[in-house]
Amino acid sequence: MKKKLTIVVIVLVVICIISAGVLFVPNPAGQYLISEAKASGMVAYEPAEAYTMAKKICTQCHTDERIKKYCERCGPPFIAVVPHMQSFIENYKVSKPGLKVENITEVQAVAIVQVWNAIIGNWEKDFRQEDMLKLIGPYEHLKKLYLTPIEKRPIEMALMGREDLKIGYMAEMKKTMAKGMEGEAEKPAAEETHDHSKSGAEATAKQPAAEKSAEHAEHTHK
Repeated sequence: MKKKLTIVVIVLVVICIISAGVLFVPNPAGQYLISEAKASGMVAYEPAEAYTMAKKICTQCHTDERIKKYCERCGPPFIAVVPHMQSFIENYKVSKPGLKVENITEVQAVAIVQVWNAIIGNWEKDFRQEDMLKLIGPYEHLKKLYLTPIEKRPIEMALMGREDLKIGYMAEMKKTMAKGMEGEAEKPAAEETHDHSKSGAEATAKQPAAEKSAEHAEHTHK
């Protein structure tokens, strides 16, 4: 009995060691397992990972410039658009059979939505809740995300403060406003310099007249 128990313990230890080696030592098998665990929702995506994934997956079919131009005037919020990209990807596979296109899971869509919300813009509140739920469709993970307050969305909150990642019309608007404020801040200084130079010019212009008056007085005295 003790011998059988010892064998079982040894086998379990060996399995644990092999599993740890696969997961924690860099290797293709370990990376694949971790990637699959994240795609299925067993392991959470870190904000930086989600950003890299969003760029990689979305630029399979769209250019960076096209993504940047997406705004509330172009269509519904990302939370209603990203999941339906699965159908777009399937069609893309048919139209471009020579290209290897990676599909997305709903868990990945949840992470990708948060990325674009954070760096381009989130206009979910511009739509009625019942309309949004209809637009999202049969995606329970995304419905749950929609009903989650923004401050409780880890990826979206982490990337929202990254001004270096901001793209799109909102980012350009902020840059334009910042430049305008800088221009306004510099304007008084420029005017002050101009007034100072003007005063100097006026003083220089008055100086010959004063000298002439002095010369005239001296001449009269003589």
